[in-house]
Amino acid sequence: MEGDSIKVTDNWGKNLVLKSRRCTFERAEKFISKLYFSDINLQSRLYSKTCPVLELLHCSVDGRVKYEDAMQCQFSPAKVGDKFGPSWSTHWFKITAQIPEDWRDEEVHFRWNSNSEAMVWKDGKALQGLSGSERTDFVLTEQSVPNESFTLYIEMACNGLFGVGEGTMISPPSSTRYFDLSMVEIAVFDQDCYQLILDLTMLIGMAQHLPEDNLRGSQALFVANDIVNMCEVTKSETFKRCHEHAEKFLKQKNGESQHVIHAMGHCHIDTAWLWPYAETVRKCGRSWSSAVRLMEKYPEFTFTCSQAQQFEWVKNHYPYLYEDIKKFVKRGNFLPVGGTWVEMDGNIPGGESFVRQFLFGQSFFKNEFGSFCQEFWLPDTFGYSAQLPQIMVGAGIKYFVTQKLSWSLINKFPHNSFVWEGIDGSRCLAHFPPADTYESMADVDDVSLRLKNYLKKINKLVIIMYLFSTSCTV
Repeated sequence: MEGDSIKVTDNWGKNLVLKSRRCTFERAEKFISKLYFSDINLQSRLYSKTCPVLELLHCSVDGRVKYEDAMQCQFSPAKVGDKFGPSWSTHWFKITAQIPEDWRDEEVHFRWNSNSEAMVWKDGKALQGLSGSERTDFVLTEQSVPNESFTLYIEMACNGLFGVGEGTMISPPSSTRYFDLSMVEIAVFDQDCYQLILDLTMLIGMAQHLPEDNLRGSQALFVANDIVNMCEVTKSETFKRCHEHAEKFLKQKNGESQHVIHAMGHCHIDTAWLWPYAETVRKCGRSWSSAVRLMEKYPEFTFTCSQAQQFEWVKNHYPYLYEDIKKFVKRGNFLPVGGTWVEMDGNIPGGESFVRQFLFGQSFFKNEFGSFCQEFWLPDTFGYSAQLPQIMVGAGIKYFVTQKLSWSLINKFPHNSFVWEGIDGSRCLAHFPPADTYESMADVDDVSLRLKNYLKKINKLVIIMYLFSTSCTV
């Protein structure tokens, strides 16, 4: 350190003196930005080759029809740039794509952006949700074969993640919204480039959110700057070498006394909010199918999901998906939680209503998955009845998880883990995750905030509920 300068060594051993920490930070940040210089930075290399689909056909249907009924439609040609609507209507598309001759042993993605929610179907099975700007890609094949053909169907819902309001998410719904089909293509996905973007995102996050006098934060900025020096955007062979450089730093352990973060994938879909019940059914299908695809690829991925009503909807409307869910429940990846029929309001209903919630919910989970839930999962409620501990204990519930306490306008709740005692003396172990949200992105900012907010510093274990979904709501 020389004055306010930062001294680092690049990959070739030359000494560099960086006069401004901010300039160094922005240099790394712009190298992966989706907004600035995205035509020449790493974002431009994420999809190195693209190809239009062979055929795009469209059919408008009356209401939210089943896949089998949609296949009886008369499809007609459509094109990128067409608009589809109005609000809440459904449109089906048939897509035929062929791998180009020179795309051998590549990871190829199907890319779709209708600026609305959508579902990918193949061979009669719902495979994955899409959500416009948030999620626009589906893995077509991880090892392409030249001239291989694929046929997919897209079920396009004419609504966004937060319904059909104009402007903010809780704006009044518009009945006349139309959605632009802005992208339909297949593309070669560069996994090494993607991994390097993740590395730099992590390093930049450490540099930004750790205290300026924190050694790890400063070192992270040094490594990020080294990677920018080492990486040649037009030469993909440099991506892996840069990733290995980042990995050496990121794999360093932070000491045996540090906190241990337990992260759980989480999909909080309001059963009733800014859309009809019928759309909630499709939101569950889109979100949970996406989670299952990740479980197939990442055996360590765990995903918590509550609300027996939503499980029943998926069972009735997406039977193939439901069988996959049951398989992953047995493996311990897909975790049914909650014990109630829906995530209900915890303030206004009477005791009999609460009892029915647990009676029907626990019965469903026992019949479908072979066991009762042990935890009451209620992250999004605007109140907590004092009779709930007694009812929970009677329903076989041992634990309680909530998040909405952080929304209090009056006072700050003083505990993260505590014993909640009800009117009759019944007790359960309750946990209030150290965050102001149940939709964490599990990035450096979120993790550091959780550690800062965690009140019981003597305990190493910290829980994060990170947002996973293409159709998730808050």
